[in-house]
Amino acid sequence: MIRSLSRGLDIIAIFNKSDSASASEISKKLKMPRSTVYRILETLTEKGFIYQHASDRRFRLTQKVRSLSDGYTDEDHMANISRKFLEKFTQEHNWPATLATISGINIIVRENTDQQSPFAAEQFSIGYRMPILETASGLCILSYMPVKRRKLILKTLAKINKDSKQPVNNYAVLENKFIKIVNQGFAVKNRTRRFDDQTALSVPIITEEDTVRGALTVRYSKSAVALDQAVENFVPSLMKISQGIASRINLHINRQQSLKNKEDY
Repeated sequence: MIRSLSRGLDIIAIFNKSDSASASEISKKLKMPRSTVYRILETLTEKGFIYQHASDRRFRLTQKVRSLSDGYTDEDHMANISRKFLEKFTQEHNWPATLATISGINIIVRENTDQQSPFAAEQFSIGYRMPILETASGLCILSYMPVKRRKLILKTLAKINKDSKQPVNNYAVLENKFIKIVNQGFAVKNRTRRFDDQTALSVPIITEEDTVRGALTVRYSKSAVALDQAVENFVPSLMKISQGIASRINLHINRQQSLKNKEDY
């Protein structure tokens, strides 16, 4: 990476963590010559990404900096947060772990450790889509979703699947399943495969105001691990990861809201 660009990004990262900073503070934090800091600050000011307030001579971000994140979604942010958590889970348990979210009426893979797991019978690429009712992730997210939104999704699915034998057309059965998932705190889905049946266990990622953001899932061989053992071994680890990701998301949301309030003020 070009050195000046790298240093400029490091300086913007400092502003993202604090409301303002002086050239001397940046120089000390990054162990960078003050003359270099001033040159980069001058460039960022000329480009309109930061400004120096006349009252205290400290530098602050402008709204233009948001243009740097255009196209970067909340799901992308959550995927970045989850990566190290998922890798740690697979290092500990060997089985592949996945972060998934709802996209329309499908589940989409946002991040996983299929490449790192020695036991991944299948490897799903990032962005892979699956039917929402055919996955533990989908069932898990639906279970913790507001009833009104869940009914809308199921109604849409019912219009697409007109076969009366399809699960989506038996709303009462599905609702009982959703209640069970919430009560036990996780969803289970068995999948028949050619060589070895797979089981998936999912827990929700729930942030402030009880908003479900996605689901964390571990896939394992049904013949290798009994369900009660899987619940005992995997669910606590997945729950811990979920709480860690939710905490990071909450901090991000609160920081963004704080910046917005200051702009409005």
